[in-house]
Amino acid sequence: MNFHKIVLALFVFCGAFLGCSTDEKEAPIVVIATPLVEFSYTPTEIRAGQEVSFNGRFLTGSSAITSWVWNFGDEAQSSAASQTAAFTFPNEGVYTVTLIASDKNDVSSTVTYDVTVLEPLADPFEASVVWAYSNETAVTNYNDGSSSPAIADDGTVYYLESFGGAESRLVAVTDHGTTATKKWDYSPGVNLRNAPTIGPDGSIYLGAWSVDGMRKINALTGAEVWFATTGSGISNSTAAIDAEGNIYVGTRAEGIFSWTAGGTERWKFKEVTGTGYYASPVLSADGSTLYALKTNGLLYAINTADGTAKWNEGMTLTADATGSSLSLDSDGTLYYTTAEEVVAVTDNGTGGTVKWSSAAEGANSSGVVIGLDGRLYVGSSTGLMALDPENGSVVWTYEAAMKESVPAVDAKGNVYFGTSDGRLLVVNQEGELLKQLNLTTNEVHSPVIADDGTVYVEGYNGSSITLFKVAVENGEGPVDSFWPMKGKNKRNTSFDL
Repeated sequence: MNFHKIVLALFVFCGAFLGCSTDEKEAPIVVIATPLVEFSYTPTEIRAGQEVSFNGRFLTGSSAITSWVWNFGDEAQSSAASQTAAFTFPNEGVYTVTLIASDKNDVSSTVTYDVTVLEPLADPFEASVVWAYSNETAVTNYNDGSSSPAIADDGTVYYLESFGGAESRLVAVTDHGTTATKKWDYSPGVNLRNAPTIGPDGSIYLGAWSVDGMRKINALTGAEVWFATTGSGISNSTAAIDAEGNIYVGTRAEGIFSWTAGGTERWKFKEVTGTGYYASPVLSADGSTLYALKTNGLLYAINTADGTAKWNEGMTLTADATGSSLSLDSDGTLYYTTAEEVVAVTDNGTGGTVKWSSAAEGANSSGVVIGLDGRLYVGSSTGLMALDPENGSVVWTYEAAMKESVPAVDAKGNVYFGTSDGRLLVVNQEGELLKQLNLTTNEVHSPVIADDGTVYVEGYNGSSITLFKVAVENGEGPVDSFWPMKGKNKRNTSFDL
C-alpha cells in the first residue's frame, strides 16, 4: 500500500496582525489547520483492464474535508468526486493520479503519485456480479460461524442474517438467473450464529446461540419440523451430516450431540472439563469418526456409531481456538487454526500426532482449504497464505485485510476470498491477482462455489447483510480436492452425501 502525505501548514501570528510585544511575555500562537490527506490504492500491482480502488483519508490535525476530487491521468483526464473512487486503466503505462482535497474555507491541498500499470494478463479472468439480494434485516455485527451460504440441488440459496438477538433469521433465496427473490424466511426469535446445513432429504438444519437446541426446517415452506434441546446454546458450530442423515453438532457447554434425521437423540459426548465446541465438527471419509475441536485447546476423535472417545486425550493448542475451523485431507490429515498458527494433525488410531505447525496470525478467523496438487490456503491477519502440505512452509502470501473469510478454490486452482474492506478477490496458484470485485463497505465472508462455477458470497455493510451472485466465465465448479471450501461442499455438511 502506498501512502502520500502533505504537510500541515501552521500560521503563527504574533500579537495583533504582526504587532509583536517587546516585553518578556510570549505572544499567543494560533494554529490554523489546512487539509492534511493521504491516499492509498488496491491492488498495489495493477494490470491494464483491472479495476483499482482508491481511498482518500484525512489525517490527524487536518481541517474538515468537504470536497474530494480525483484525476486519474488518462488521456481523457477522467475524474471522480468522492472520498473513495474506482477506476480501470485501459492500457499499460505510467499514470499520474491526483487527489485534490478542499475544506469549507476553499483551502485545498493536492497529492499526486505516479502509478505504474502493467500489461494485461494473457488470459484475462472474467467474473461479474449478476445480482445482489438483501432482506434488509438490521444486524449489529457479523459472525464468522454464520458467514457461509448453503446451496441446494435445486439452486435455492440459504443464508443467515444474524448477530446479537431476536432479529436473527434464515433466508431462502430463489435464483432466477439474473434476479433473485425471497422464497421464505425463518425467524425463531432467538440469536442464530451458525451457517445452515442441507441434509440428504433437502431439509435445513440450524442451531441457536442463546436458546439451546437444534432445529430441522422444511426446505419448501420454512416451517420448523422439529426442535431438539441440548441444555446449552450452539455457537459457530455448523452441523455435520453423514450419508444416513445423522446430525452432529457442538455446543457451548454440553459437549457434542448426535441425532437421527427424525430428531431422536443418538448419543451425547461430554468430558469432565468445561468450555465449548465452537468449531464445526468434521466427519472422516468413511463416516466412522467425528473430529471436534474445543475452545480450551483439545482436539478429539469420537466414534460416530456410539459417541465414545476414539482418542483418550486431545492435542493441546498453544493459542486461542475460539472461532477456529477444522478441515480434513484425503489422507486423513486434520488441519485446525488458532489465533497464531495452522496445525496439521495425523490420526494414528490411538491418538493424534502433530505433523507440523505454521505461524499464521489471526488464522482462527479463517480455515484451511485444499487446492490443486494438495496446496493449502488459509486466511490470516496479513492476507491469504499458500502453504506446502508436506511441511506447512509458506509458499506465498497475498497481502489483504482479511477477517472471517474461509477461501474457496475452483477447478482451475484459482482461489476466491473476501476482505474486511468490502472486496472479493480472486488469485491464481502463483498468488497473482486475477479479479477484484468491490461488493460492499465492510467484511466479505466465505465464498461458496456451485457446481457450474457460480460463486455466492455474503457481504456486510455495517447495518445489513447482502447475498451476492458472481458469474464466472467458463466456470467449472470447485476444485477436485477433499476440502475445497468452508464446510467442504455447497451444502456445508463436512461430508459428501
